[in-house]
Amino acid sequence: MKILKNKILTHVPPLKQSVDDTSDLPYIPAKPLTVKSPAIYICGFSSSGKTTLWNQLLLAHPTKKKPDIPRFYYRFFDRIYLISPSKDTLPLNKLKLKDERIHLKFSNDLIDEIIETEKEGENLNNLILIDDSIKTIRNNSKMHSLLLNRRHLTQNPNEEGHAGLGIIVTSQKFNACDLILRNNFSDIFLFKTESAHEINCIKNELMQDLSKEQQNELLKKAWSKKYNFLLIKAYEGTPDRYYIGFDKVVFDDDKKENEELENDESDSN
Repeated sequence: MKILKNKILTHVPPLKQSVDDTSDLPYIPAKPLTVKSPAIYICGFSSSGKTTLWNQLLLAHPTKKKPDIPRFYYRFFDRIYLISPSKDTLPLNKLKLKDERIHLKFSNDLIDEIIETEKEGENLNNLILIDDSIKTIRNNSKMHSLLLNRRHLTQNPNEEGHAGLGIIVTSQKFNACDLILRNNFSDIFLFKTESAHEINCIKNELMQDLSKEQQNELLKKAWSKKYNFLLIKAYEGTPDRYYIGFDKVVFDDDKKENEELENDESDSN
């Protein structure tokens, strides 16, 4: 294959949008966490560790007694809305959520109410956490709109600042969620599964940039210990896409390409 360079139409320049502005955020989360309006999908069977994960994403932070504890999204969101039929068995005391922001069931009316409330007020950085509600949100057009348009939905043009809206969805199976939603999550956390159908779905939808051997090796290493998970940054290319826990996975091909780029840059200098 040969590519003929267009000397006139060389590139599409980037367009800055206010929804991507991070100047209002309390801090910039550490890599590889998504900074503005993350769409997080946490998948794992019961007792896999997914509830611990989303709680610690929001609660973990270093203290004087434990300075080595990492900070993920602790005190990053101004308001957190929880939708979960399991709310009475969740460890919610540390989250300190107001009662009016805790809901048992997902509904279109509830989402409209939340969006309307936030859009009429200050431009804040908020989070909607939808736990154990896959059957309700599956193939739901309101949920599709919430996920796909989250960066724009709560911006109040009459107020200063830049609103943000993050989404966290939990599920016991990756493919329990419909395809439109699965294709639009930015960060996908995968705990171990023994389901061949689910594994094939993960490989076919998220890991097509890897060879079969790389896919199998990656899943084997990611799930080699209990409570371990694979993080896939779905909006990124291969070099920044895969993490075991929060440790980046570098494939031999990526390493070779990076070395070649570094050598080229050295030669040009």
